[in-house]
Amino acid sequence: MGRRPAARKRSGPSRGAVRADEGNRLVSLDLRSLDLVPGTARALDVEIPVAPLRIGGEDYTADPAAPPVRLDVVRLGKGWHFRMRSTLHVAGPCWRCLEEAHPAVAIDATEVSIEGADDPEMVSLYLEQGVLDVADWARDAVAEALPPTILCDEQCAGLCTICGANLNHGDCGCGAGSVDPRWSALAELAERLRGPGVGPDTEDAT
Repeated sequence: MGRRPAARKRSGPSRGAVRADEGNRLVSLDLRSLDLVPGTARALDVEIPVAPLRIGGEDYTADPAAPPVRLDVVRLGKGWHFRMRSTLHVAGPCWRCLEEAHPAVAIDATEVSIEGADDPEMVSLYLEQGVLDVADWARDAVAEALPPTILCDEQCAGLCTICGANLNHGDCGCGAGSVDPRWSALAELAERLRGPGVGPDTEDAT
């Protein structure tokens, strides 16, 4: 999104600035409560819950469920600039063997919202009536930062297409041949997970 604007930073919490879930984690941020004027900024260290992602019909969850996040808020002359940074893991089935994978994910996302802007890139979808939906933004940021292939290990050998055995545990002894129909559903699931264009299902994007 380009260079971040230089600004004077204020540190520390702001009373009434957040809406938290039952675990006292940051879900949304009321920008009006930060009491920022143009050219000033606030750096917040918070925990933001990340909703599960649905990929290829399987659930992938953040670990921890509410990772620590550095949230920078900059007040511009006629708008806002936001930056979100965090590191976490995502847990879910490996796309080759279906055992649990736990890849590391690093997010560094920015958003800009300019009052009256015609360019959609200058209007944040996460900001509405002065409230920033940080939980939705965090979920989308994690989805965008996922590796292209989710694996338990880069050297994962996958499943035998005949008996369905996990080849990471050793050679199953099967020779070349047709797929055992009893394992076809398992093989199809693994193929769907590692197929092209796999991403968070559209019905869970809202």
